Amino acid sequence: MSTYKIEDNIDNIEVKEAKTVIPRTVVKTYTDETVESHAGKCGGLRNLREIPIYTDDNYEFWYLVKKPSKNVLQAIAYEKEKGDKKNDPNTINEIQKIMMGCVLEGDIQAFENDGSIYVALCKEIGKLATTASSTLKN
Repeated sequence: MSTYKIEDNIDNIEVKEAKTVIPRTVVKTYTDETVESHAGKCGGLRNLREIPIYTDDNYEFWYLVKKPSKNVLQAIAYEKEKGDKKNDPNTINEIQKIMMGCVLEGDIQAFENDGSIYVALCKEIGKLATTASSTLKN
């Protein structure tokens, strides 16, 4: 039989503050029917992606985007060649405008007025151009 000693030492009790959990506000301005409609115009559902963007003020904005097509990638390449300097702001702006043309649905006003949403969306659209892989077979 074991004996346990219980010590009451109030000075060593740690009091933790309870954190208030604020529910996330989801902003999704389109329906499943809208997605199906765009799928018919974009070569099927495999070419569409839903991208959630999370903000620091507890919002979750959803965007429906199409994967960049060959024409979009060619336009981006053309803009890169056209730029006089490597990081020409005008060239970067044009490339971003072309990329944002892939956004089909979502709160457009949010990304136009909040640069952090805009940047996050541009990054995610850029990733879509490199989702396929290949292997060389002999």
